[in-house]
Amino acid sequence: MFDAIKKQIPNLFTLGNLCCGVIAIILISDSQFERATWFILLATVLDFFDGFMARLFKVSGELGKQLDSLSDLVTFGVAPAFMLYVFGIHYNLGYEKFAFLLLAVFSSYRLAKFNIDTRQSTSFIGVPTPITGVMVASWAFIRISHPAVFESIFTNGIYFVLFCAIISLLLVSEIPLPALKLKKGPLKDYWQQLMLLGFSILAVLLFQWLSIPIIYCFYVLSSVIINFATNKKK
Repeated sequence: MFDAIKKQIPNLFTLGNLCCGVIAIILISDSQFERATWFILLATVLDFFDGFMARLFKVSGELGKQLDSLSDLVTFGVAPAFMLYVFGIHYNLGYEKFAFLLLAVFSSYRLAKFNIDTRQSTSFIGVPTPITGVMVASWAFIRISHPAVFESIFTNGIYFVLFCAIISLLLVSEIPLPALKLKKGPLKDYWQQLMLLGFSILAVLLFQWLSIPIIYCFYVLSSVIINFATNKKK
């Protein structure tokens, strides 16, 4: 009896992630962007703990893996994409606002690809969907704290389309990226993660919510540079 319950504990966290995503979509439809973002951030915490609980109770399996991807698609793919669409409506974009579909489509493709890609067991190939979703959701607060920066992207149809296209293509790119979780081993093996952590703390102190897109860019660009330098030495 206890073993059966224990197997479902990680799934409860995963379903909590899904519920947060659904609530976020409802809030976005009512233009409550900031509240929606808090639910997406809460989902990120639940998304971390479902994996943690699965490892703790040693109950990882195919069902949990598929359920996690389906929940991530709703919370970090569909909800942020819908937020982009509503931003487009609010700022009177034309057909350009339908570029939001790119994020939903490529998030779905990435999550399906991730489930069958054996190369991504210890690191990532392409930007993870949760990281992209949180970055997009953070613009709900940037809209208030840095309106000029927000409007430079979300009131210009060309920039809006480019923004949607770039973050969507990065989801399915072949860029190797370090996993953000620290496991057992010497700290020197995690120097990229520690560098990112130090940069993130500094960015948050200096830029508050705007730090999230800045950290996102640093995460991607630093990985590209490091991989280019490493391959050049070989």
